[in-house]
Amino acid sequence: MTHPDRSDSAPAVEYHWIITLDGHAGADQNQVTVGGSGTEEIRPGSITRQEICDTLTEQIKDEFLKRTGTLLENPNVLFFSIEPNQL
Repeated sequence: MTHPDRSDSAPAVEYHWIITLDGHAGADQNQVTVGGSGTEEIRPGSITRQEICDTLTEQIKDEFLKRTGTLLENPNVLFFSIEPNQL
């Protein structure tokens, strides 16, 4: 998930993320809520939270399409969090 225009010599840090989207799907435009979670190694300063959120939104939309055969349209972010994975 690193941005190609930015470089930093800082070591990568493992981050845990959670995202929940609300959107519409299918011919009837049913309201659906989907989400996911995971970890990513990211060098601090190499990407913005907005870029990560946008990337994860596209990832969740792609996974929804693969799983259901239906597009997730007009997704809204209900919840997004990304934090260092070390406590």
